[in-house]
Amino acid sequence: MSCTDNRTLEERGVTVIEGKEPFPLPQPLVSEMSAAEIESATGGVLLSGARAAVPSGVSIDSRTIRPGELFFAIRGPRLDGHLYIEAALARGAFGAVVDTTYAPSAGHAAGRTLLRVQDTHRALKELAAEVRRRWRGSLVAVTGSVGKTTTKEFAAHVLAAEYSVYHSPGNYNNLFGLPLALLELSAADHIGVFEMGMSAPGEIAEMCRIARPDVGVLTAVAPVHLEFFGSVDEIARAKGELADALDARGTLVYNADDPRVRALAERSRARVVSFGCSAGADVSASDIEVAALDETRFTLRASGETRLAVLPLAGVHYVMNALAAVALGRHYRIALDEIVESLKDLRQAPMRGQVVRFKEGFTLIDDSYNSNPRALVQMIQTVGRLRASGRRILVAGEMRELGPESKRFHFECGEAAAQSGLELVVAVGGDARELAQGALAGGMAESAVRFFTEAEEAARFVLHALRPGDLVLVKGSRGAHLERVVERVRGAFEEAPA
Repeated sequence: MSCTDNRTLEERGVTVIEGKEPFPLPQPLVSEMSAAEIESATGGVLLSGARAAVPSGVSIDSRTIRPGELFFAIRGPRLDGHLYIEAALARGAFGAVVDTTYAPSAGHAAGRTLLRVQDTHRALKELAAEVRRRWRGSLVAVTGSVGKTTTKEFAAHVLAAEYSVYHSPGNYNNLFGLPLALLELSAADHIGVFEMGMSAPGEIAEMCRIARPDVGVLTAVAPVHLEFFGSVDEIARAKGELADALDARGTLVYNADDPRVRALAERSRARVVSFGCSAGADVSASDIEVAALDETRFTLRASGETRLAVLPLAGVHYVMNALAAVALGRHYRIALDEIVESLKDLRQAPMRGQVVRFKEGFTLIDDSYNSNPRALVQMIQTVGRLRASGRRILVAGEMRELGPESKRFHFECGEAAAQSGLELVVAVGGDARELAQGALAGGMAESAVRFFTEAEEAARFVLHALRPGDLVLVKGSRGAHLERVVERVRGAFEEAPA
């Protein structure tokens, strides 16, 4: 089927703008809005600049702003964007959006747009909401405690087999990143896939108000951000704001293996589609086999059909991410055979499970972008199942925002490393000391467990400890800076061809 067949696209639930070319050059919709229209959308007052002028895009960073983009001067907890207005204009900004406390200088660039609003962050959100109202495509929102980014990437990959798909970049998943991502939507995009994270109740509800999702995906609820929540049940309620935002015309794709997620789905007004390994899941996996670092096989069942599926990645957790993508593919009526074929080409994003092989004979899994207890244990168990001619080594950083139970969670992860048969554990920073203690309590020898307060110390140790045949998992939250370990290894050794 061709995506240029507009009638078929409409039958599949994707609205096509009449009179548009099937694949116009991807220009953001905001670049079709005049300064006057932006003034109306944000509730601001245009102080200078032509009312008919249009920006090429939007930015909140004066360092990376491109000529023609409109600069929103955001007052943040550490930096005030109003201090960088002149720098943005010097780089060719279309103009600036400022709040009511800002007094423009007499030398404000002549002819440049200057829009005054009550609150620049609020104005950014309202402009994104207006772009979403104008966009005629179908929007998918993904949330959960684990697997959000990977599920978003997998979903975008599968859907791209038949549609023009936009997905939010990197970790643009908060109340600053999501509006910026929405402002990149173009008329050429049939489907948009957006990630939603949160650190407080109400944040996902606000993101849903702005993005108005047609489809929601709930991956799992886990003990993440407990520093800000009293319990995992409170986290579930906050994640459930996505389910609550969907009406009877929407669809909720949810993890049937997670009891808290299941409970959220049971109260949803939307049509529900489940995925998981549970009996009765609408899209399910069984007979999962982690065959190698670049191969996981499983039996896929969906829409009454059964297929053998293969992922070029190692881990049961990747199967769960893929199942959500399969469910979305079937929702948008992509043939199951086409979906299964697309799964073979999945790729992991940098620092999120990326496999790096070295000519010296060892292999490193770079999962240094983020970590939490559930995700860490999943990766530990995956590495434990894999065969290696050398040692299986864990380099694990402190996991942040776990609240009063942080030490216990770290200790249990250390125990899991011992139980999974890992031969060397390197723990880095803060409460990761408890991870080292858990590995010792699980039966690992003192010579096989090390703790370092800083990533640089750990990197020096790892460089000298590596041997041919070793398989090294580096996993940590960004605050632990374990990317430095990866960087040092990549700088000291030669990578083997992919």
